[in-house]
Amino acid sequence: MTRINKFLEDKHLIVASNRGPVEFHKRDDGTIETRRGAGGLVSTLLPIMETVNGTWIASAMTEGDAEVAKKFKGGRVPIPHENPKFWVPFVVVDPARYEDYYSVISNPLLWFVQHYMWNPPYTPEIDDKIHNAWKNGYVHVNKKFADKIIEEANSNNKEALIMLQDYHLYLCPAYIREKLGDIFLSQFIHIPWPQPEYFCILPDYMEEAIVKGLLSNDIIGFHIEKYVKNFMRTCEPYVDSVDFENNTIEYNGRKILVKDYPISVDDEGLKKLSKTPEVMEKEKTIKEIKGDMFLIYRTDRADLSKNIVRGFRAYDLFLEKHPEFHGKVKFLTTGKPTRQQIREYRQYRMEIHKIVGHINAKYSREGWRPIEEIFKADYLLVTAAFKHYDCLMVNPICDGMNIVSKEGSVVNENGGVLILSEHAGSYEELKDYSINVNPFDVTQTADAIYQAVTMKKEERERRLKGLKRVISERNIYHWITEQFDDIEKYYSKGKGW
Repeated sequence: MTRINKFLEDKHLIVASNRGPVEFHKRDDGTIETRRGAGGLVSTLLPIMETVNGTWIASAMTEGDAEVAKKFKGGRVPIPHENPKFWVPFVVVDPARYEDYYSVISNPLLWFVQHYMWNPPYTPEIDDKIHNAWKNGYVHVNKKFADKIIEEANSNNKEALIMLQDYHLYLCPAYIREKLGDIFLSQFIHIPWPQPEYFCILPDYMEEAIVKGLLSNDIIGFHIEKYVKNFMRTCEPYVDSVDFENNTIEYNGRKILVKDYPISVDDEGLKKLSKTPEVMEKEKTIKEIKGDMFLIYRTDRADLSKNIVRGFRAYDLFLEKHPEFHGKVKFLTTGKPTRQQIREYRQYRMEIHKIVGHINAKYSREGWRPIEEIFKADYLLVTAAFKHYDCLMVNPICDGMNIVSKEGSVVNENGGVLILSEHAGSYEELKDYSINVNPFDVTQTADAIYQAVTMKKEERERRLKGLKRVISERNIYHWITEQFDDIEKYYSKGKGW
């Protein structure tokens, strides 16, 4: 990190993402509460931002965000207020336009396309609502972000180095490049990139705008090589040349690097968290639920891509095939609702509750209920569950990476077995030590549960040791360091490849 900080001494680091590193929430008494943003991205970038006095541009997602932004010129909020280490300029958007940008285009349209979640014979129907939401919402918000980034870049004597994050800001780079010309731009895509044959579900003009927007970057990052190749294939009709061997694209006289940077976790930070009194207090709940039973665990946002319903159907089939394990296994699920303003997500949450109720009604007996459901956001409880599970189920339909598979493996102290979808990004790194399943194959997943339940202690511990080693060898700091290594190369070659 010291080397990165030194490289950034003469540069103005600007990060932009829809969700920022801090959120402001209004309490019932009208006062404002500051909350740190969750996730590995915040944990990794914040120390750098604080050292170099960087800027993190984000959407004003709460009423508190918008209210605090009004108090500072340009919505540029110092963090902390009294002795600022970095700044968060909030992008404040009309709620109706933000709804179009986020709840119509970003989710579900783009999210569903990039996770292979549409059912082409029936969905999506690209109608006037979607076309209008693109123009009035997605395009509008991307321009607002670009304007804020340009303003920030022009306000500082140092050379701006801009790092955009994810699928909410696909159009931003083109607007920035048009106004600022020879400036460094990178963008990391935290979700999968599908095959071009599926991406073309989008209308031609949307696809073209997204591709050309992204190609205004100097570096485009994905989690795994497969997504890199899918993106490059998607670009072929729009560019001068594609070099699959060197992962570069030539477009409008510029060469763009497209590369995989697998994201990971702060393994040492997670271990420290797992030893805190707060987590140890939560362990009491987990131990009470587990008793002397074999504990299967999963934790997810109630997102269709997580494949939660099929996971429970597999458990149902396991219990049906192996009645000898009734009363000897327990399935604990924790999670939280997500994007409940979107109909598909509300319906899916109802399906989850329905199948949990069905399985409990079908198999419960005195003293034993096969599934325990705790449906709330409580990361301390999740960490406690990570320590004690015997089997962790991670079976997404498709995932950019899936951090849960890494977090759980790092923290577990119980020889925990990982059941892992072949379509999770983390599969590439963890497959040698996990039980791997096709996420659509319920029978195979049921058999994987049986394999986990009957696996010898020595084999379980061997696998967990392997998972821990792989993750520690490539933690979250490797992810950010590799990106800055390439940025330095770009500068050392006179801003090019």
